[in-house]
Amino acid sequence: MEVKIIEMGDDYVKLMVKGEDHTFLNLLQHYLLEDESVIVAKYHIAHPLVAEPELFVRTNGKNPIKAIMEANEKMIRDCDKLLSQL
Repeated sequence: MEVKIIEMGDDYVKLMVKGEDHTFLNLLQHYLLEDESVIVAKYHIAHPLVAEPELFVRTNGKNPIKAIMEANEKMIRDCDKLLSQL
């Protein structure tokens, strides 16, 4: 996965997430929206065969990159927990 910052402000970030699709981005969006400091978390794939997905996150003051990192860490913990139960 390659991530490129397209646009960034104090409380928002727009990223290009090369090499990913709905599978990862939908899950990431779900975990981001569980964070009370995240106001908006959405992604867009203009065309699944030729376009790179874009992720947009807006917070109420929290660093949006930190929010994304925390959501990813929570996803990893939950996946590890599930695998340990198998």
